[in-house]
Amino acid sequence: MANSVKEVFDEECSHLVIDPKFVKKISDYRTAFEMKDPDHATFFGGNLTGVQKVRFLQSDRDAWFEEILEINDIILQDKLHSLPSVDPERNVASDVMNLSCVWLMHAIYNSKKLNDAQKKQGMIDVAMVMQFKFLTSRLYRLFRYPADPETAAAAYAQLSMKYAIKQLGNWRAVLEARAQEITSKTGIHHRAISQMDNDNGVFYLLTDSQGRIRDMLKNIYDVFLKTHQSGARISVTSNIAEYDGKEILKDVTKSTLAYTRYIHSIITDKNSFVKPELLSIIENLMHSTPPKLILESLNWMSANYNQASAGIIQEVIDEAMVHAFDYLAQNRSIASANPDIGLLLSRLKGVYMSSRSTDPALIQLRQKAEQIAKFATGNRHPSVIASVRTSLLLYVILRAFTMRYYSTNAISGR
Repeated sequence: MANSVKEVFDEECSHLVIDPKFVKKISDYRTAFEMKDPDHATFFGGNLTGVQKVRFLQSDRDAWFEEILEINDIILQDKLHSLPSVDPERNVASDVMNLSCVWLMHAIYNSKKLNDAQKKQGMIDVAMVMQFKFLTSRLYRLFRYPADPETAAAAYAQLSMKYAIKQLGNWRAVLEARAQEITSKTGIHHRAISQMDNDNGVFYLLTDSQGRIRDMLKNIYDVFLKTHQSGARISVTSNIAEYDGKEILKDVTKSTLAYTRYIHSIITDKNSFVKPELLSIIENLMHSTPPKLILESLNWMSANYNQASAGIIQEVIDEAMVHAFDYLAQNRSIASANPDIGLLLSRLKGVYMSSRSTDPALIQLRQKAEQIAKFATGNRHPSVIASVRTSLLLYVILRAFTMRYYSTNAISGR
């Protein structure tokens, strides 16, 4: 007779072969949940909280037991809940699916049919599924109905860099970082995963993981409530973007000189150059770019603008403004279709990221912006540098085109 959680699973799941084919099934299950529908895909790839409807349904749970564990969860629950160590009143620690995730991480860790890389990824995928369940449960409690996107964006802008979602830029990255921490050989749950010889250690892994997600979402929700009560909203079609946007896009023949001079005049004053509400707009456009790296790049530009060796910053500003106005002159339909800077930024994002461009001036601009991204962040990963490059170019354009908004507000004291 089984006397521990591990022994119950060892008996009931003895038919499973923990090999590359099996961990691939778990990976496919994870991906299917992340990409279940547009809401799921947008949520996990984005940084807003409560806007999209993401739910872990009974059908997801059934698929876990039928397709992954290939077992009857009712029979499994009866055996687990008959253990002296398991308290059925402790919802998180006694939940059969939660317990199965710990056992699967243990089984993968000790499999003789997997190499180290396969073990690591397999355990991370299981930890991700476990966190999907925890995260979506808390989101359902906090956001029974979808949150207003503009209020959620404003709440995100208010978050400090101590928040993981602010540091990492999207929910998938947040959960992956936590999954790596849970499964780390130097982490506090290593023995629970590697040995699984103490049921209390198993329960602690579950309650600790759930508790961290609960606390993280509670803190974000508190900020959301304050933002909602204050009436703050941010979007690429907000008053900030529209204030100058309509005038600029109605007259694409304006000289670039005034806007270019403006950026040069404010860039050394970090508080004038770097505006959190504008950063939020760029972060929403560039979901794949870690917000921390965007901020580091802009701060670096501000701090190094006057350095003799940093003439590249001035060149990027000049060339970015010339390119933006040239683009507007050649694409007048942007102004006639929708006088909104958000549309312009979206179009420029595509231009900056296109791998098919043959325009020498654009190629040169991107190369210089990449140099700034490398200097500022120390990162050398091509895809990361490309996304940071695009983000800082978009920010320069947005900051320039909101010149009158901030100038007028400064005069009026708002």
